Amino acid sequence: MPKIPHVYFDKASSSYYAVASLGFDEITGKRMQKKKRGFKTQTEAKKWYDEFIAKHSKKAIIHGASLTVEMFLEHYFIPDYKNKVSNRTFITFSSKLKRLRYFSEMKMIDIQPIHVKRWHTAILEEGLSNNYLKDLHQSMKEIFDMAMTLGIVTENPVRKAGNVSRTKHKVDFWTKEEFELFIKTFEKEDVLEHLKFITCLFLFMTGLRISELQALVWDDIDFENKHFMVSKSMFYQNKNNWQINPTKTFSSNRLIYLDNMTVEALKKWKEHQKKLGHIDFIFSYNCMPITKTMLTKAIDKHSKLAGVKKVRIHDLRHSHASLLLSLGMNDLELKNRLGHASIQTTLGVYSHLRPTAMKEVADKLEGQIRLH
Repeated sequence: MPKIPHVYFDKASSSYYAVASLGFDEITGKRMQKKKRGFKTQTEAKKWYDEFIAKHSKKAIIHGASLTVEMFLEHYFIPDYKNKVSNRTFITFSSKLKRLRYFSEMKMIDIQPIHVKRWHTAILEEGLSNNYLKDLHQSMKEIFDMAMTLGIVTENPVRKAGNVSRTKHKVDFWTKEEFELFIKTFEKEDVLEHLKFITCLFLFMTGLRISELQALVWDDIDFENKHFMVSKSMFYQNKNNWQINPTKTFSSNRLIYLDNMTVEALKKWKEHQKKLGHIDFIFSYNCMPITKTMLTKAIDKHSKLAGVKKVRIHDLRHSHASLLLSLGMNDLELKNRLGHASIQTTLGVYSHLRPTAMKEVADKLEGQIRLH
């Protein structure tokens, strides 16, 4: 069983114990610890540790003047945050720690807005995007919000420094004609090529998020009524670590109807897949979900073969939206099809794809009122 931080095995009693650090005594300078023994499993010991740290975090702060950012993260913020958020959210946060630890050796009370701005500059000089920095800044703001709640600092220097502006990505997409050129380049006799073909086709014809597609199993498809239910998504880290979760918002749960061409293409893929044995996931050849890496490489290769511009996986969703708008679908129908949480999201992302919308309104008003 893998090692769990702060949990240890006692050979003498054949049980586990946990050690919680409560910082340092302001007079003696010695580390203060609480030890709890007698746990049958590592999980029980870790549960006690997390609960103890969350409960005693405020009491444990003996002298805020000596508390560094590293100490605050390890002993207070991270245990508390881990208990409050989903595993997926915590893993995302953990990936940011390398850059949040820019402040590690600094004392919490010493950090000023100017230090935050220097940090911004350092992040951007790494070549990282404004959007990534904006997310990092938000995490650091939450850390200092908790420090204010616990009485360690009297104001939040991250809030005072202000965040950077998010860069709005250009919505890229394939036209119907470009997608037709692309999708014709696949040789479906090969099982891997057939898998890539059906995956790209399905994304273009349904507008699914890749995480929603990865979680689909054959039982989700109703071939008779030509529809399927989106009710889950996959958080994929690697082939040994992935999990299926409910969709992020209620609006993401939706029934999607399929056209006849897509239904027939799915049936042909199902027959091809059966030759490999029993596989639950629709978009799989080895009982594992198709990966973003495989799909990205496929799009790169086949867009070159087709002579069309390369797009991202998510741009197949944009391409689906563009196709639906060209067919006259209204914004509310598009919102429901794509599973957006609000109509504002739909309008914000796709309104520019209808540059003639205002003219169409004027055309519809023509002749409606007669003055003579």
